[in-house]
This record gives sequence, C-alpha cells and structure tokens, in this order.
Amino acid sequence: MEPFKVILIDDEPDSIISLEIILQEFCGDKVIVVDKVPIIDKAWDSIKANKPDLIFLDIDMPRGNGFDLLERFPIRKFDVIFITAYGRYEEKAKVYGAFDYLLKPIDIDVLKDVVDNYVNYRIVHGSPQFKLML
Repeated sequence: MEPFKVILIDDEPDSIISLEIILQEFCGDKVIVVDKVPIIDKAWDSIKANKPDLIFLDIDMPRGNGFDLLERFPIRKFDVIFITAYGRYEEKAKVYGAFDYLLKPIDIDVLKDVVDNYVNYRIVHGSPQFKLML
C-alpha cells in the first residue's frame, strides 16, 4: 500500500517542522508529507493542487481559522486531524467531521496511534467523503 498524502497546515513554523519530523521518523511508511502551508489562503491552493488524503490542521491562524478553510470544501474528499493548543474547539471539530483532535505539544505515541487508526480506518472504509451540514 502506498503512503497516504498529507498536508500540514499551521502558522507556527516550529510546529510544522516537529510534526513533519515525527511523521517521517515514526509513520514514514504510512504517510508522506506533500506540502507544508503556513496560512489559510495558501492551504486552499495546496489542497486543490495536491489532493491530499489527510490534512493536519491548526485552528487559530492569521487571516482565518481551520474551520473557515473547511467551509470552503462543503463536500470534502480528504480527512482532517486538528492539531491545536486549545481544547475548547473539540466539539466544533466533530461537527466539521474531524477524524481526530490532538493537543499541542504533540505526544509521539499518541500521534503514532492516531496515524495507525487512520490507516486502519481507510483500509476498511476506503476513500473519504464528508458533506458539511451547517
């Protein structure tokens, strides 16, 4: 099985770097990072161009937030794992069809488990499709 294509979307460069390193080191046979994006506007273009299977998405960013980005994809053919410093958005993330919700700083073992769960989920359920109903 080929690795799932992943885009990392976060305005904190250190967060993107550490997440990419952890994914490469511990999940490199399961996922491949195809792009890293620091702002919402560029995330839209990257998703359209790269057609990821999964995005890791921060919530609070300049010029918009992760929910604003997802609203631009009312029918979504990629999954989302939110990675944020704030627990207060977890219920809202469920409404937006989040596969999972992780708090920063990222725990390596938790991230590995989430990626394993994602891969197993996709093997059983196939390609994602989520319709946003707000």
